[in-house]
Amino acid sequence: MPGLLITWKKSCIGRPEAQRRVLVGLGLKKLGQRVHLKDTPAIRGMVDKVAHLVVMETTPDEPAVKPRYRRPKKTEEQ
Repeated sequence: MPGLLITWKKSCIGRPEAQRRVLVGLGLKKLGQRVHLKDTPAIRGMVDKVAHLVVMETTPDEPAVKPRYRRPKKTEEQ
């Protein structure tokens, strides 16, 4: 499945709170940041809501899934 490369290009100052939440939902934290996401209808819909703030490119390869950090379980000795 192809992926999407999304780059945050314009500031969200003065934009509605809903658009700011969409940027956070896409995984964008800083202006100029790029994220590589799977090409799904949900992601496409989110990008359409903030199309004036981001640039979207399609990529032929699927994004690599990063393993999530898990805190070690506490034992009774600790």
